Amino acid sequence: MLPLANYDMWEPRLDEYARRFLNGKEWADYQAMAAHERRCQLQRLLDLPVAQFSWVNEVVFRTLWGSVLASTLPGSNPSVLEIASGAEDCIPQAMARTHPHGQYAAANMNKQLTAGLLRNTKELSLPIRVIEDDAANMSSHLGTESVDLVAFHHGVNDVLQAIRCDQEGIDTVDSDWMRTLPRMIELLRADVDQGTFEDKVKGPFLGLLTTLRDLLRPGGTMVMLHFPFQMDLDWGYPPDLYEGIIPMTRRWAEEIEGLTVIDEPGYPDQWWLFLRKIR
Repeated sequence: MLPLANYDMWEPRLDEYARRFLNGKEWADYQAMAAHERRCQLQRLLDLPVAQFSWVNEVVFRTLWGSVLASTLPGSNPSVLEIASGAEDCIPQAMARTHPHGQYAAANMNKQLTAGLLRNTKELSLPIRVIEDDAANMSSHLGTESVDLVAFHHGVNDVLQAIRCDQEGIDTVDSDWMRTLPRMIELLRADVDQGTFEDKVKGPFLGLLTTLRDLLRPGGTMVMLHFPFQMDLDWGYPPDLYEGIIPMTRRWAEEIEGLTVIDEPGYPDQWWLFLRKIR
């Protein structure tokens, strides 16, 4: 499996990144880990699939998104829209440090996960807006060409799963997402076995990307990061689909007029996709 990033480049600077992207309590918890254990966790994380959760994970993902934000966002008060954030807070945590005067919004329908996101970000000075609606309806909440960056942090698979659940009448709004996940995986596995997955999800997904394209300002960027979790694979997620989500999405996105795929050195195209809105 292709690594998420190069360990030899990360290891010497891990503590530096931790000081920048962790708060005081988080930094203390991070330091409480033995240095050797931090390095071992870094190696395991970057080698993929992700099987452990600790402050090392937070440092890595906040730093990665901090780099993306710094390289893609204009000015000091940009607008960022995250799709299917769940309770994950690495993008607003990074943004609070790179663009503290910016505007962050998350499109998130699951109520339990939304509560988790708000809990995880309650101490940030960065304003957090959660739009509890289908991401396909974002044009009802945000103006045309009002967003500088649309971000997916491990959200593409969640969107595809939600599309299939909606088609099958499975609740993903008021339910416990993790308890519903095995049913989602069963759906995907059946679709893959029957060769029907793309036929069922491609159209709705491209409709979503078209809506998001219209929200982007000219020259704005859509960035997607996906990586495998060991737990999902253990639960039966089709491995070829799971590891191929970004290449598949890249192929689909090339059909959307007004978006172009851009190459960003240092971001493996197995796990990252950068799309720019053409002026």
